[in-house]
Amino acid sequence: MPDANLIGVYAPRAVGDVDEETVLARGFAEPHGAPRLREAVKRGERVLILIGDGTRGTPITRLLPFVLDELRAAGVTDDAIMLLTAQGTHREMAEDELKRKLGRFYVLFSLHQHRWLDESSLHEFGHTSDGTRVTANRLLSESDFVLGLGSIVPHRIKGFSGGAKIAFPGVAGREMQERNQWEASQRMSETVMGVAENPMRLRMEEAARIVGLRYIVNLVSDREKKIVGCFTGDPVQAHRAGCKLSREINAVTLPRRARIVLIDSHPADRDFWQSAKGVYAGTMAIRDGGTLIVVAPNPEGVADNHPNMLEIGYRPFAEIVRMVEAGEVEDMVGAAVLADVAQVIDRTDCIMVSPGVTREETERLGFRYAATAHDALELAFERQGCEAKIAVLQHGGHILPLIEDEIAESRVIAVCE
Repeated sequence: MPDANLIGVYAPRAVGDVDEETVLARGFAEPHGAPRLREAVKRGERVLILIGDGTRGTPITRLLPFVLDELRAAGVTDDAIMLLTAQGTHREMAEDELKRKLGRFYVLFSLHQHRWLDESSLHEFGHTSDGTRVTANRLLSESDFVLGLGSIVPHRIKGFSGGAKIAFPGVAGREMQERNQWEASQRMSETVMGVAENPMRLRMEEAARIVGLRYIVNLVSDREKKIVGCFTGDPVQAHRAGCKLSREINAVTLPRRARIVLIDSHPADRDFWQSAKGVYAGTMAIRDGGTLIVVAPNPEGVADNHPNMLEIGYRPFAEIVRMVEAGEVEDMVGAAVLADVAQVIDRTDCIMVSPGVTREETERLGFRYAATAHDALELAFERQGCEAKIAVLQHGGHILPLIEDEIAESRVIAVCE
């Protein structure tokens, strides 16, 4: 692209040399809002460890040795430890994926996968203060101590990932999945992403307390996937501490919104369900009426776990809301993602470059199709003019774009209030 058109290339920070062992050791030695893990767990307790699935980058094989040292120091034996994959509504992991995720730990512990639509595998724990029914995997009710392992990055639905998210939606039943996804879809990315406390986050933290999530170990990694922060302890207090560092790593500041934004979705690029994170981040940097180009491999296509995304396809945001309110949609989680994307498409020209999604599927989802990023740029210049300014955003699955003028304006509003 011409240098004269380029506003800049933006990506999360790379910290440089990091002693990851020291970072991890310090994190376990300095918990937030709770005793050290070896003191929080009692001898002989049955411990359930929640881990993310293959779409999450938490380096479980790096983290588990520290966790196991703490549990063994507390007197917990290996046969009292179970692992539960917290994939929310994602598909189950294949055996080879589990082996890659867990390495040598794959055969050491009893391992289970969460199935969010299998009512027989769920337990009803009660209701949140707003009346939302709380169901989650029954293994939580059969354990003495529930521990969640995860990572913290900006997130369109929960503000940031990590914390109580490992339980809700990680191992939750249908009601909480639908309530939080749909409520978040009624908000724009700018009002949720990078906001540590929001209605969805507070509801799921309340639910996590109800089901007995006692402790978390959350990591923050830089652009090069080096562990730069480890936060242990209370699921809320440790999470908030980690969010501060995650924002420092993943936030980038643009001088202004661009007429053209080119963004990838790395590392959320297994299917469109995941790579839509590039849409959610990209909209925070694009001008109304601009062109947003999302580049993602999507080797598994659109979303096998939510077929209604292609069945319904793109509809204006207001039409999706009408369909849901009229009871015409069975899978509200899929509809929520369609609504998230529709909010962007309704005010932005969107182009998708994805070898895993066909032209027909791309257009059904409301995007223009391009075979390559170069072709997409040509389409964007035709729409926006040859003088249009471009911002390039990398690591779109984690990046948090902020706009300088809008930051200044929000500070003025805060002072006036």
